[in-house]
Amino acid sequence: MAEPQQQPSEAEAHWHRAAELHTQGDLDGAIVEYREGLRLSPGDPLAHVNIGNALLAKGDRPGAIEEYREAVRLDPGHPVPHGNLANALLRNNELKEAIVEYREALRFGLDLPSTHNNLGNALFWTGDYDGAVVEYRATVAAMPDYLPARSNLGNTLLVKGDLDEAIVEYREVLRMKPDYPQGHFDLGTALAAKKEWDASIAALRESLRLKPDYPEAHHNLGNSLAAKGERDQAIAEFRAAVQLNPNYAGAQFNLGNLLAQKGDLDAAAAALREAAHLVPNDATVHYGLGLVLMEKRDYDAAVPEFQRASDLQTNFVMADTQLARCKALKARGNT
Repeated sequence: MAEPQQQPSEAEAHWHRAAELHTQGDLDGAIVEYREGLRLSPGDPLAHVNIGNALLAKGDRPGAIEEYREAVRLDPGHPVPHGNLANALLRNNELKEAIVEYREALRFGLDLPSTHNNLGNALFWTGDYDGAVVEYRATVAAMPDYLPARSNLGNTLLVKGDLDEAIVEYREVLRMKPDYPQGHFDLGTALAAKKEWDASIAALRESLRLKPDYPEAHHNLGNSLAAKGERDQAIAEFRAAVQLNPNYAGAQFNLGNLLAQKGDLDAAAAALREAAHLVPNDATVHYGLGLVLMEKRDYDAAVPEFQRASDLQTNFVMADTQLARCKALKARGNT
């Protein structure tokens, strides 16, 4: 005789217990209860979603994705499984699939600001900046004071070169949160792109007032100061950047160039060597180091730097020219 079919209420009791355990942080216990509920009442897509959520909280992205995919299979028209699957795929850097799932979630009714914002993120990271702007604007239209979307919109407009529009968004971010270091940094970066050096310097200094240990702000402030001809102040900012982050290749490179301009060739070579170590495949860095070494008349060290720059970048005419010149000086014993 076949066993009597279990009643749905028994499965629901396990799911209720699972939800309690999940809330208490007992993820393993919650998963056991969710799965027992599914054993008693198979085919519930939201039970698979809940298991996926617990697995994601445990850091098991592949397992979570598998559960969300099963939920989508069981109920292709339910927006929640699509949305959760999209979020997990985004976190797993599976961007193209995430975009498909976000669009499905929206199509089936998960028309939330967060859905548009996350879709915007996925589009941005795939290089579809126009598409990202559309989604961020949709987020902002629904939630005008949602700071992450404003910031994301500004960043995307900046990448697109729409500087005035980016500045508008960054100012909106700062209207919402005046003491936000990242907002002042972003505004200063956009103003620098417009070559509004004084305004850029003011914004970046405010970012650093709020967050002194911000290497990127020191670096960008150094760039704006250098553009104004304030070389010593710029050097101090680049030094601050590399002190906070010795692996900051861009700051090491810019520090080396300014030290070379000042005539401090030994310090310049040291900074540029560190930059070359950090980004060994950057032809410009090797070329800059070669110039400093040649100025120091260390032709033996300069030749391989120019050669490396030439090898890394096809038709790098300046590197080829300096390589030939350096070899000639070395052959003549010109010291």
